[in-house]
Amino acid sequence: MLIQEARIHILQRQPAPTDVSCEHAVLVRMLAGAQARVSALVGEHAQQISTLQAQIVRLRGRAILRETMLAWLRESLLRLAPEPAEDLAPHADAADRVICQTGCVSHDNYWLEGGQCRRTSKSCTMDGVMVETPR
Repeated sequence: MLIQEARIHILQRQPAPTDVSCEHAVLVRMLAGAQARVSALVGEHAQQISTLQAQIVRLRGRAILRETMLAWLRESLLRLAPEPAEDLAPHADAADRVICQTGCVSHDNYWLEGGQCRRTSKSCTMDGVMVETPR
């Protein structure tokens, strides 16, 4: 019988109003702490997103600058490109005549070997004009 009376006594016992209000206060403080942590994380993430977006803008600007400079350099190189080979032929012939006159005529046939120029493998007329020989 004692056990039944103890059960009845436990079932009839109701918590004191101060216990519920204390538990409620503890839960509210825990919720406030969780909200503060989440708010701090959201603020940090917002700051990181802002920093990354600024970095993206700077990197895009650098990429545009680099591409623009490359385009300018390519355009400048095209303007500086040498003339086509057929336009350089008269200059090459003139250079050959100067080398022939200097190396062969003035310096005791320096480039000449067996009637042919060692440099160009053409026959030399000794007057500064190089004449090709058929092969």
